[in-house]
Amino acid sequence: MLKKDDGVVLRAARSGETSKIVTFLGTRNGKIRLIAKGALGGNSAFRGALEPGSHLEIVFYHKENRTVFFLREAHVHSVLRTESLTLPALAAALAVLELLDQVCFPGSPEPAIVELLLEYLRCPIDNDPLFSFLVFQYHLLVVLGALPDWTVCATCSRILDEGYYIPAEGLAACRSHAGYSSRRVWMDQRLTRLAATINKATLSELRKIEVAADTRKDLGAVLHWTYTYHVNNYRLPEALKLIPKDKRTDD
Repeated sequence: MLKKDDGVVLRAARSGETSKIVTFLGTRNGKIRLIAKGALGGNSAFRGALEPGSHLEIVFYHKENRTVFFLREAHVHSVLRTESLTLPALAAALAVLELLDQVCFPGSPEPAIVELLLEYLRCPIDNDPLFSFLVFQYHLLVVLGALPDWTVCATCSRILDEGYYIPAEGLAACRSHAGYSSRRVWMDQRLTRLAATINKATLSELRKIEVAADTRKDLGAVLHWTYTYHVNNYRLPEALKLIPKDKRTDD
């Protein structure tokens, strides 16, 4: 059976001498793996199209009970212009693709996630790609339905300008009601206000915001532990290691 889909290449690798195996995130079929026969050949219609970050419309052969399908056609909407990116910007984009490869499941349609990914890839490159990655992480939690409420105390419902966040429980609490946890995170006004800003703005708008390095690092820690406890298969993307150490959030 032939099927069509529209989405983004998350990962691509050589398969044999001339073929490629591609991980694709589509709006209709979710995450699927595709074999592109002869994709590395000089005359292949797939040549140059099946790279991470490419937005494609595809046609593939689908068979029940198979985990890998054969790609028949690929029409390119856009590609990730790696030659125009700085190393930190490229690393952040690859980290976004790696993150989605981890947390998206085969066969589960992901239109909202694909839309979010395309919005990220279309945004102009800014001066703080790592913050852009964190913003993507935040909005992905919204789409996944896993974003905690950092605005009120889970016990007394008091509005929080600052308080503790307990990642394992996925809740925030004021000083009076925050139980002890070795992983609880103090969220001061910098973080609570930044979270409120991120929640209201688009990715494009947020990529113009300047954030202090210590605030960005603290936001990264909050998001990392939220993913660790509440999103299946999550681990810190390896691509983030390509970002210079003084700009990372995990040191």
